Amino acid sequence: MSDSSGASGAPMPFPFPDGPMATAPPEFARRRSECPLSEVVLPTGDPALVAVRHADIQQIMSDDKNFTRDLSSPDAPRLFHNMLLLEDPTILLNMHGEDHLRLRRIVASAFTPRRAEQARPEISKIIDRLLDDVESGGHPADLMTFARLLPTRFISQILGVPEDDGEQLLEWVSAWLSFALPREDLDRAANDFSDYARALVERKRAEPGDSLIDHIINAHDVEDRLSENELISMIRMLIIGGNETIANAISRSLFSLLSQRQHWAALLADRSLVPAAIEELLRHNPPGGGTTGLIRLATADVELTSGSGVIRAGQGVFTPLVAAGHDPAVFPDPEQIRFDRPKTHSTMQFGAGRHYCLGVHLARVELELTLNALLDRFPNLRLAVPPAELPWSEGSYGVGLTGLPVVW
Repeated sequence: MSDSSGASGAPMPFPFPDGPMATAPPEFARRRSECPLSEVVLPTGDPALVAVRHADIQQIMSDDKNFTRDLSSPDAPRLFHNMLLLEDPTILLNMHGEDHLRLRRIVASAFTPRRAEQARPEISKIIDRLLDDVESGGHPADLMTFARLLPTRFISQILGVPEDDGEQLLEWVSAWLSFALPREDLDRAANDFSDYARALVERKRAEPGDSLIDHIINAHDVEDRLSENELISMIRMLIIGGNETIANAISRSLFSLLSQRQHWAALLADRSLVPAAIEELLRHNPPGGGTTGLIRLATADVELTSGSGVIRAGQGVFTPLVAAGHDPAVFPDPEQIRFDRPKTHSTMQFGAGRHYCLGVHLARVELELTLNALLDRFPNLRLAVPPAELPWSEGSYGVGLTGLPVVW
């Protein structure tokens, strides 16, 4: 393993600073050539490794035999101490093994490609209503409002959650992803969100229907396939996962298109490019930025096939997705947005292995319908301020825009 230290000779703190306008951290490029598997210090003070080559990240994320997402051991490395999302051992994100597979199977049927295609009419209706509001409100308009409300309203619909609860759900999602809120605020958000999920379950038991929550409740009450705590955790995780990632994907994709507006013009000229554009935009500017990724714990010594080094049993390794998507050995000129890239490698933005994103098909449909609707209704869409003046979030797991003012 090559040297990865900072000026003091000690391992550098991670996450690394983003580039301008929340672009990929420049440190990834240096390490990719000098020390592709290297030691870092996490915000908790825990040591870990970080892998920055596409081949290594893909190998680690795909190897469910020698790496685990179960970090429940007291000496396992933690990215942040004060984050609800990473603390709960009962949610899918933090599980491994047979329990993880069991819970995925319960909800997998709701997230198939066929189900995503069937959802197109409903997603389109939500988009049209939200864009009616954007248009009637005049410009400048903040498209972050649209980006947040679209996934909230759709996930509320498929879960059977009242639409009026959307703003409260977004507050809880934000708290779940924060590492900067006071502990008392996090604990209150955790309790309130759990109480909400329990009350929702009781309402659904009293008045059953055919929503996804009804399906999950049936798995508990009738089939005895999950515990009450797992039931509540799954509802919370579906709400969190169905909101934040999509909102960030929409806003970052629009930011890329409108800050380099020749790409918007290319889509106006040829709509057949939209599916390829979505994959390229996610590769180039993924939701969450430089901290998007997960720590995995090695359960055995693993030699990376690329020759980058060896990960020892018990070591944690972080796999940043933006580093995978910016590896020039796989994506030549990675800083350039190119809609004609060959589909020879996965961009890795939806993960790999058993933790591959359940909502990938819905995410692509939501992004495709959003881009086409905006191209139809606002062909002259452009940023209302210079790109460098747009505000970005702080203190949260994954950096996102907090505002996206546009005119047309």
